[in-house]
Amino acid sequence: MNKVIIEKPRIEQVEGKYRLIATLIYEEKKTYDLWFEVEKEYKDYLCAENSDAFLVAILSYLIKHELDVEVKGAISSQLYYQLTTYLIPLLSNNLHKRNIQIKTEVNNVEFHPKAVGTGISCGVDSFYTFLKHRNQLDNQYNITHLTFFNAGSHGDNGGKEARELFHKRLEYVSGFCKEQNLKLVTVDSNMNEFIKMSHFATHSFRTLGCVLALQKLFKIYYFSSGANFNDTAITAESTADYDILNVQCLSNQNTTVYSSGIEATRMEKVEFIAHHNETYNWLNVCVRHEKATNCSNCEKCIRTMLALDAINELDHYANVFDLKHYQKNKVKFLAGALKWARDHDKKNFEKKEEYGEILSYYKKDGKTVPAMAYILSFIPTKQSFKNLIKKIVPKSWLKQYQINKGTYKNNGWLD
Repeated sequence: MNKVIIEKPRIEQVEGKYRLIATLIYEEKKTYDLWFEVEKEYKDYLCAENSDAFLVAILSYLIKHELDVEVKGAISSQLYYQLTTYLIPLLSNNLHKRNIQIKTEVNNVEFHPKAVGTGISCGVDSFYTFLKHRNQLDNQYNITHLTFFNAGSHGDNGGKEARELFHKRLEYVSGFCKEQNLKLVTVDSNMNEFIKMSHFATHSFRTLGCVLALQKLFKIYYFSSGANFNDTAITAESTADYDILNVQCLSNQNTTVYSSGIEATRMEKVEFIAHHNETYNWLNVCVRHEKATNCSNCEKCIRTMLALDAINELDHYANVFDLKHYQKNKVKFLAGALKWARDHDKKNFEKKEEYGEILSYYKKDGKTVPAMAYILSFIPTKQSFKNLIKKIVPKSWLKQYQINKGTYKNNGWLD
């Protein structure tokens, strides 16, 4: 059976929380109960009248494995039209995959939702969206609810560690929401354990699956884009590269999704949020998993500190970054930025552009990049040295060398 069957959704209570569940049948006889879980307060907003959430959540999985899908419960007519007419053909063609088929019934059930939501991670993108949509001229576009989902960002394949990190980070964003007197909607899900794909390659679909599970709640949802419109392209690496297409095609008659921030560059977002003191104690960009706060040493922390320093706003963030560590290593960090902006590969084009923008802001303000930073930027790093060795020395020799030393692994850097 070269297809997946999505059975009709149902709602069940599990340990005081409520789950929207649909059984998936795949590889002929295997079954998997995929679920979205919410607190009791939001149980009445779970949508069991259609299977939109489940189809959208696993769409990237279906396309990757070229699997048709049979949906026993209906999906929204608008969603079906947009998927089959535009999104799936475009993704299939550009990702060189077979154009998958959807067998289903359609409906046009309207729930008349009223809430306006967006995700909050306390990162640059989510803060930009939140701050942009607090005081719109027309109140119907102002955010009423913030969300936090377990949809891949805490661990590509889900599991115990990812769920623990989800709850740890949830404590952090809950603190912000409580301080700001904002409503927070959380959704846990086991979709990650089924999909088992890169978060970056699937995150728009996973996140908007959670949103459509609550389409009785959300009239409007702002999906914070991690890319700029000028970089729009359909790629296998990141759904952010084509979110302007996703949000259009994954909306339905109940929930309209907008790609927030697609109109701005990363530096423009940083500059915007730096003028709002809510971010001074809550900005959180770290990608390290040891804790929920900023480590001030990972690539994303360094990039953000450099950006804030470039616009003379870093001192405001002494409570969330280790500024002594930054000043001590500033030349080294600038050297890294110079190297990224100068010669990094196409897979890191976004970061290459971001570092180039940071440096342009840095110089625009009259700052001088230390000569030592330029010198250090040309010194090979450990990784670049490894990459050079891989290019000039036969792989079989290096593999045998590692085997002899007892350090060879099938998933090591030689493979």
